[in-house]
Amino acid sequence: MQIEILIKIAGLGLLVSVIMTLLKQSGREELAALVAVVGLAIGTLLVLETVNSLMETIRRVFSLY
Repeated sequence: MQIEILIKIAGLGLLVSVIMTLLKQSGREELAALVAVVGLAIGTLLVLETVNSLMETIRRVFSLY
């Protein structure tokens, strides 16, 4: 298992939560929600790269492609 992807996702989550907290304390709830959506999108892209790699490996192992 790739530990790097887990560390990236954890770091992203930590960064997003800190930024959201700062924005909420300054009264910018709309911007905090936008940061949450962007963080979710980036996290999804990180996971999709791993899923794509998994699918390619499955295709090669079972000669489906």
